[in-house]
Parts: sequence; structure tokens; C-alpha cells
Amino acid sequence: MHDEMMTAATALAQIRAGVEDLGGQPISGTLVLDKDIEFLPRGIVATAIEAKNCTKLRYLPKDLHAGRLDLSGCTGLTSIPEGLHCFELDLRNTNLEHLPLVHVQNRLNLSNNIQLKSLPRNLKVGSLVLRGCTALEALPEGIDVNFLDLTDCVNFRRWPSAGRISVGRIVARNCINMPNLPAWLGELAQLSVRGCSSLTELPAGLVVHSWLDLGNTEITSLPEHSQVSQLRWNGVPIDERIAFQPETISVSEIIDEVNVERRRVLLERKGYEEFFAQAEAKELDRDRDTGGVRRLLQMPMPNDEDLVCLAVQCPSTDRRYVLRVPPSMRSCHQAAAWIAGFDNPDDYKLLKET
Repeated sequence: MHDEMMTAATALAQIRAGVEDLGGQPISGTLVLDKDIEFLPRGIVATAIEAKNCTKLRYLPKDLHAGRLDLSGCTGLTSIPEGLHCFELDLRNTNLEHLPLVHVQNRLNLSNNIQLKSLPRNLKVGSLVLRGCTALEALPEGIDVNFLDLTDCVNFRRWPSAGRISVGRIVARNCINMPNLPAWLGELAQLSVRGCSSLTELPAGLVVHSWLDLGNTEITSLPEHSQVSQLRWNGVPIDERIAFQPETISVSEIIDEVNVERRRVLLERKGYEEFFAQAEAKELDRDRDTGGVRRLLQMPMPNDEDLVCLAVQCPSTDRRYVLRVPPSMRSCHQAAAWIAGFDNPDDYKLLKET
């Protein structure tokens, strides 16, 4: 290893000139690569390398050493060398299908790798970000992280039989096909399973020291011996009654709630249909469609916009639905057009409802 430092500008000039080996001489400062660079030479040792949106970059040398390595937007990268060492690795918006075993001490960001299908066994990293990795179905055996973000991993289904996610945070928002959390889950600071519509229960003995967000899940109770400091529903603090006994929420409780965000959660938990069935709502309009009578209902809300909903009946199932619409709606047809995605109600002409 050389003691003398090479400047980032000198290193960049040599890369532009097509030098194949920088000889392991340390580079001072951040090496910012040009967008049209297609390969990196061997022997790069740098504190930080920034290669954002270098779409022509096809491969990395096996002996690359960098403290912070930003490869976000490098869509030409379909693989990286096994055994890569760095403190922080950013691989957002690349085209990796399989991640080899890498050694990242602090943060590994793989967000929006929509083709990513697998991670290596025994992957260990401080923070693992997998937001929007829509092809990923499972986490690897032996995974060891403190912070895990699975937001919008809509096809994620399977946890490993053994792993460690301890003391930190799990964010698994909108993992709509995730059926469960692992039994080996340790103590956590925070846990969000908001929008995990297939999730019906939590692991026994779960300990969450800060907050647990279970908005829009099918969880009906906390497991025995669990310890949760605070429950949330879509970011709003609630109690167990609101979370698990929504039938006890009254119309007056909703209307009298002074906190607008909490009121909206109370309304969501009770349900628009049940709320309007019990409330003395004003009927703004009434007409008929193929399902039968439609009603546009309005309910004033203190310190908030009016609650306006369209009550309709499905012609196939005869089931009644109450659908929230903007408070500016004044007719059933206008509200139905808005629900169907039409800005101009005159463009909405329903031929047949199925």
C-alpha cells in the first residue's frame, strides 16, 4: 500500500485515459465518476466513490476498496463482485437479480431493484433497505441486521427459519402477501406492518419498546406475553380498544374527537357504512343506477372538511357500499364519475355495471 495520497482529480484523469490499474494508491476526497465511464480499473482504494447514474458502467473490479460506494442508478450493472468490502453501499435503482455475499458494515441500500430475487446466506449488515424490491419473495437464512426496510415488497412471503433482527427497527409497510412474522424475532425498538393486509397475528412474546403500527392489517389482538409500548394505526397513536374492538366506537365519540387525525382513524375503524347507518346524515342527492338507489350523504365534521360519501349497491351481490368522495361532490353521478376516475362527469357514461 502506498503512503502517498492521490487526489480524486488525478485518479479521474487516469480513469478517463483508460489506465487499467491504479496500483492501490489511496485516493483522497470523493471520486466522482463521469456518466459515460464504462469500467473501473483495478487497484482503486478510496474513501468515497460516487457513480450515480453511470448507466454505461458494466462491472466493478474484484479488488475495489471504498468506504462509501454510491452506485445508484447504474442500470448497466447486473452483478457486483463477491466479497466486496465497504462501510456503506448504495445500489438503488440498479438491475441486480442476485446479490453475492458482500461485507457492508453500516448501510446497504437496494431500493427499487425490481429484478432482485435473492440475497446471500448469512448476510450481515447494520441497516438493510429493500424498498420496492417487488420480485423478492424471501430473506436468506442466517440474516443478521439491526434495521430492515421491506416497504412495498409486495411479493415478499417467506422469512428464514433462523436469523437475527434485534433491538432496531423493521418497516414492512404494504407487504400485502406477507402471511406472518418470524417466531425468532427479538426485541425491537419499532415495528411497522402497516398495510400488510394478509397478516393476521403477531409472534408470541413480541417486545416492541417504542411503537407498533398495525394499520390496515387483519390482526385482532396482541399475543400473550407480548410487550408493546404504543400502538399506532397508520401513524396515529391508538389504544387496544380502537385497534381490536372497533364495534365499540360510537358516532358521538368520532364527532367529539378534537384531534383530526385520530378522528379519521376512529372513522376508518368504525367504517363509513356503519357510521352513516347510525349518524343523522344529510342526503344531498338521490338517483338510481343498475344496482338500485344511490344516495349522496353529507356529515359535517368539527374543525375538518365535511364527510361526503356515496352509498351504492352492487348489482351482482346486492351488497351495499359506502364510498368516500371529495366534499365538493353535489350529485350521485358526479361522485360516481369521480370514483371511476373521470374529472368531467359528462365523460362518464356507464353502459353496464358488472
